[in-house]
Amino acid sequence: MSRSPDEHPEQRTRVTLVAVGVVTVALVLRGWALYPSWFYLDDLQMLDDAARTGLGTDLLLTPYDSQLMPVGRFLAWVVTTGGLVDWPLAATLTLALQLAASACCWWMVTTLVGVRWGALAPLTLYLASAMTLPAFMWWAASLNALPLQVCFFAAVAAWVRYLRGQGRRWLAVTLLVLVVALASYVKALVLFPVLAVLTLGWFVPGSPRDRVVSAARRWWPALVLGVGLATAYLTYYLVTVPQLTTDSTSSSDVAVPLAGTMLGRSLPLGLVGGPWTWSRINPPVGVVDAPGWALMLSWVVLLGLAAYLAATRVRTGRVWLLLGGSAALSYALLLVTRAPVVGSIAGLEYRYLSDVTCAAVLTLALLTMPLREGEGGTEPRADPLIALPTRRVGVVLTVALALSGTVSAVGYARIWHEDNPGRDYLRATQDSLRDGGPQDFADTVVPDDVMPGFLFPFNTTPRLLPLVVDDVSFPQVTDDLLTLAPDGAARRAFLDPATRSEPGPDGACGWRVGTGPVSIPVRRTTLDFTWWLRLGYLSSGEASMTVAAAGETAEVPVRSGLHSLFIEVEGPVSSVDLSDLTPGTTVCVDVVEVGTVQPGGPL
Repeated sequence: MSRSPDEHPEQRTRVTLVAVGVVTVALVLRGWALYPSWFYLDDLQMLDDAARTGLGTDLLLTPYDSQLMPVGRFLAWVVTTGGLVDWPLAATLTLALQLAASACCWWMVTTLVGVRWGALAPLTLYLASAMTLPAFMWWAASLNALPLQVCFFAAVAAWVRYLRGQGRRWLAVTLLVLVVALASYVKALVLFPVLAVLTLGWFVPGSPRDRVVSAARRWWPALVLGVGLATAYLTYYLVTVPQLTTDSTSSSDVAVPLAGTMLGRSLPLGLVGGPWTWSRINPPVGVVDAPGWALMLSWVVLLGLAAYLAATRVRTGRVWLLLGGSAALSYALLLVTRAPVVGSIAGLEYRYLSDVTCAAVLTLALLTMPLREGEGGTEPRADPLIALPTRRVGVVLTVALALSGTVSAVGYARIWHEDNPGRDYLRATQDSLRDGGPQDFADTVVPDDVMPGFLFPFNTTPRLLPLVVDDVSFPQVTDDLLTLAPDGAARRAFLDPATRSEPGPDGACGWRVGTGPVSIPVRRTTLDFTWWLRLGYLSSGEASMTVAAAGETAEVPVRSGLHSLFIEVEGPVSSVDLSDLTPGTTVCVDVVEVGTVQPGGPL
């Protein structure tokens, strides 16, 4: 056996410096990808929840879309503390989590195999893999995925130290990390079988039965506490968290197609640095769109690597259980949740495979290097079946993986940079209202590519605009109504009339309002709908009066001179009744329009 890497302090220093450089370069690339992006869909809904609820158990323990995620809820609240949504703060927090995950990845790998040149390959796999990028770019997904990645690596590292007899404090650290992981993402349950497989496969000898018995006797406190934690969490989750319901197709109908897209296509492409090309069918989210030859090449590389490792190292078979089991669990969870709703295309979204990348890192470390304490990991064959320079092959494959993954990552990030309708729309809103001041807006819905209708009421301006601009209101009555243009810019509102009043009987004054009430009929009664009324009037002075229409009554201000007044009502409109005008004032109403709000000229 070769000397332990720990016996070469100068080499350890050089390897560590290179690892720091690799992490730094990867973080710069991630920063380039992230900062020009923006919030998307669920991001804004989570920020709205945090802003409305405030920090407390009502926020932290309220599930979001079948996810119990106090950690993510807390981070969303942090982003709202400055008032308006703060993308630079959200992006910086995301990068900080990515840095923590990268550091924990290095900690895990070096805990297992020591600080050695070969440890850079698993680290590169994690940092370069495009499988982690979709759950990094989509902020709401990153609130689940990144804490889980941090906890995956930290849990394995702390657990291995506990198994090596370095003290029960490492069991305490492991359990604490597992609690944080479970508070971040329900998929953290996969950590329990990963730790169990690691224990049985590498830290106890004998037959499978002997391994189980020996592990249970030796580490029974961990077994009791771990099973208790997992059971308590799962019970609480099933009792309190509403589960996704599917009423479109059954899981069995999509099982085979999903296996093809997720495990047969996306996973092998991602493991070798793919998929290189992305589909923009739902921008800014991209899905795997690699050509057939690329998929075939991916399988050839993976099968060739597996064969090469089996021919040159011993005890490689059990290692694949970690990757295969993790992928199978991710597939099963997707099969019974999202896939019956959206179909097998869900398997082409890498955010459902981001945690499998962590298992791939662990697998690669165990496949290619012996454990530092000699716990029975893989070792070079005394008489290898293939004679190739192992170190040179490893360097070539690691560099190829880094370059390949970078190409894939850049292609994915460009979708968020170039084709992000929600970002463009709401930034146009911010730019058009940059001068500030109170503004009255109509309650309208935004386009589906900004916020789809199935997220109602979060696709309405009363829920979205207060998140991105200051001092906006949505009154029932106003004399200066604004709305949003198709590009998101604020515009003066005008009505597209469904009907209007007849000319008034009082010549130049039209409909004269004085001491008594006046009823102004419209040409035809409207449907039962939400309408805006526009009263064009000339007033002799400042006053107030009562307006009644569609069974609703409102007291409205009247300004001196020529103005328009906008009033929102709901129901069929056949007439507009005006009364209770301030004594000594005369109002001439030129026209009453009933219609829907449309964007007009600029502010």
